[in-house]
Amino acid sequence: MKRLFLLLLAVVAAVLGYRAARHALASEPTKIAWMIDGMCEGFAATRMNPIMAGLAQDWFDEALGVDRELVRAGAAHLFFEQRSDGGRGFPYRVSWRSEKGPTVDESGEEKTAQMQLEFEFYRREADDERLVWRARVDAQLRKRDGDWRFFRTRTETLEGRMLR
Repeated sequence: MKRLFLLLLAVVAAVLGYRAARHALASEPTKIAWMIDGMCEGFAATRMNPIMAGLAQDWFDEALGVDRELVRAGAAHLFFEQRSDGGRGFPYRVSWRSEKGPTVDESGEEKTAQMQLEFEFYRREADDERLVWRARVDAQLRKRDGDWRFFRTRTETLEGRMLR
């Protein structure tokens, strides 16, 4: 019994060690992609923390005039308003892509990055999905306390309209 416990403990330690090493050795563009993926997954799961974790405290979208607190309030409203009682859950999901990926600058005291990406928001209806909003985002990111966060963005609607 004691050997089984020690073996289980060793397996858990190996898995945690692998994950820590993988994260530590990942490139900065990969870490930025993971952060954005986490924000998208959090949105689909109606979890506020992953969304807010990707936005710096002083984040601001210059085109929309939106700050972090307005995103928090808007997302909370959308999450509560759009949750389905029919068991299908939250009807929205978001995906993203970037043609070039981020350009990382490590020359200053603080790492920064620039990137252009597109977000597509889809709404599930019956057994199908339809695109409701596609937007291009010009983004400035900063790495603070070991984590990448959006600092400034400029959002342009390409198709549809922003979720409300």
